[in-house]
Amino acid sequence: MPLLDGRTILIVENDSAIGLDLRAALFAAGATPVGPANSVESAFALIADHAIDAAILDIRLQKDELVFPVADTLQALRVPYVFASGRSTALMPLRHGDRPFFDKPFRSEQLVEALAESLAQQSAA
Repeated sequence: MPLLDGRTILIVENDSAIGLDLRAALFAAGATPVGPANSVESAFALIADHAIDAAILDIRLQKDELVFPVADTLQALRVPYVFASGRSTALMPLRHGDRPFFDKPFRSEQLVEALAESLAQQSAA
């Protein structure tokens, strides 16, 4: 059974090539990818339009916008998320410091596994 079978995963990513790679990896894992969104506004629009099960978040988006308002919303909704960014974890607010962080370049499979693990932990709780 694919790791993310039937799950809807939000991608918030500034780099379109990385976003497409993540979409392909999520499809291969049985997920329905949503996005990539490259701004906080477009991410919120996707969250409003889809029942999101988990998310992959780049830290710095277009126009140097930071993704943390999206992370705050996902946290409030109890939706698991991971960070995937070329930016230092020094930018990370303490409230998100416990989330998995993947440095670019990363392997998409690593993110898929981390999301599957987060969702499994959430189901067990």
